Amino acid sequence: MARPRLILVEGIPGSGKTSTACYVRDRLERHGAPARLFLEGDWDHPADFESVACLTEADLADLRARFPDHEGFLAQHARQDNGMWFFSYRRLQAEHEGAPDALLDALAQFDVYNLPAERFQALLSAKWRRFVADAIGGDAVYVFECCFLQNPITTLLAYHNLPADSVRRYIGTLAEIVRPLAPHLIYLARRDVAETLEAVRRERPPAWADHVIRYLTGQAYGEAHDLRGFDGVIEFYARRQALELELLPSLPFSATAIADVGDWAVRYQAVAACLGDSRV
Repeated sequence: MARPRLILVEGIPGSGKTSTACYVRDRLERHGAPARLFLEGDWDHPADFESVACLTEADLADLRARFPDHEGFLAQHARQDNGMWFFSYRRLQAEHEGAPDALLDALAQFDVYNLPAERFQALLSAKWRRFVADAIGGDAVYVFECCFLQNPITTLLAYHNLPADSVRRYIGTLAEIVRPLAPHLIYLARRDVAETLEAVRRERPPAWADHVIRYLTGQAYGEAHDLRGFDGVIEFYARRQALELELLPSLPFSATAIADVGDWAVRYQAVAACLGDSRV
């Protein structure tokens, strides 16, 4: 069996993805494997888009007309790729104190994850292909948190309310793209979704719950399924976990679901066993 060059860590909020991804990175390094860890929210993610706006030529021309005093700023920070213009707008906000808030808010309206479903899928697939092409020639083992299942599935379901079969097909497309890296997917399954999410709600700032309630109940999927409040959030994540677990056996690479039994030492032992079976 080929040594995995990509470890994917997935699960619902509160399942322990970040801690597990860090553990995987540390274990790889202890065993002499050069590891590169990318967590949710990393601006430099090689296979995902975090707070990145994508504009057509027409979109950019309109933005320049709306903000004529900031054409230089736009020109300085734009990245062109295949006829499209990209701006890492939250990074610009963090790194440039003088960045105009109104302009950055306007860019946020073009966030890749808010684009029409077909365009979003095309952009994300292209980025994964570019990542695989770059990674295949190196010796690093990449560890990714949540970007293979969570991010695209949440967007395609919650934001676009695509049929489950369409979501399955798209994940199948991504799976074939990453297949040359002999990935291994570790899924942190939760027996009690409601209990897990309520624990997260208690631990995180109120803004987190406010955001997920708005996102998961106030858009296409939530409206179509009459989801309400935090109970609607729980219902969505229960359905998402069920779909993700259903997808695992169909992936063209190894995937392991680890149940939330025992303490973290027991779960880390199960993660280590997954990596050992993969000869990492």
